Amino acid sequence: MNNVKEISQYYDVIIVGTGVSGLFCALHIPEDKKILLITKDSMENSDSYLAQGGVSCLLDKNDFRSYYKDTMKAGRYKNNPAAVMTMIDHSQH
Repeated sequence: MNNVKEISQYYDVIIVGTGVSGLFCALHIPEDKKILLITKDSMENSDSYLAQGGVSCLLDKNDFRSYYKDTMKAGRYKNNPAAVMTMIDHSQH
């Protein structure tokens, strides 16, 4: 508990997680506040960094297999295959 007390002497806000939500939060805290961002790994290993540029959709039904493979790879094959298929199927709606 001493470490928490010591840290709180230096920072007004502590944000655990540096994904999109954590960074968005940090950007909306007044500039006069001292913020500590805690991350689990390097920036290059974050889910936000690996997201490859945002929202996409299936433009051609013939690209389904490629889109599926890319999405699974980006998720390090930890994605739920059925959820990925559903997302791709509904991406044009």
